[in-house]
Amino acid sequence: ANINNGVEPNEPNTLNTCTDGPAGSYHSDESIDRIVVSKASGGDLTEGDPVTITATIWCWGSGTSDRIDFYHAADASQPAWTQIGPRKTCPGPGLQTVTAQFVLPQGSTQAVRANLMYGSGTAGVNSCTSGSFDDTDDLVISVRPNTSIQGQGLVASPGKSKHDDVQGAIVYAEKVFAADMMEKELQELNQ
Repeated sequence: ANINNGVEPNEPNTLNTCTDGPAGSYHSDESIDRIVVSKASGGDLTEGDPVTITATIWCWGSGTSDRIDFYHAADASQPAWTQIGPRKTCPGPGLQTVTAQFVLPQGSTQAVRANLMYGSGTAGVNSCTSGSFDDTDDLVISVRPNTSIQGQGLVASPGKSKHDDVQGAIVYAEKVFAADMMEKELQELNQ
């Protein structure tokens, strides 16, 4: 978020036009600290895998005024965001962990989004909210093909883990050449 005492590097850390709110103080007001996508059995993320998104967030006050939405896009280069499950309320004050589950559809370079907001903002264009204390962050993930489901048109529904420490750089593990090229293109778009 664009906040005092902790502006995140490379903000707003989103793939498109979402911007973070202009107000707040780091670890006093709303912020997304980390996003992880993992599967229960470990290993590489593969099309058709049930996965969990884990967001480490900072909730203001008692946490009851903060909400978080999770989204997924099967193509990180042209994200069409689909909400994953219902909006969630922060489970308490301060540092918290919130999760959402879904099944990875087809696509080699996908993305997830966490959108943390004060109040009950309405997600607008590109699944963004525009509140003064809101923080939105995306994570691009490399996904291996699953030849047994090719052509079946998997839709998002309820590898190794891919991590995004949003106070630092996105970390990737074991990528294929095509994913490396996509990452480079996405980085150029975000400059």
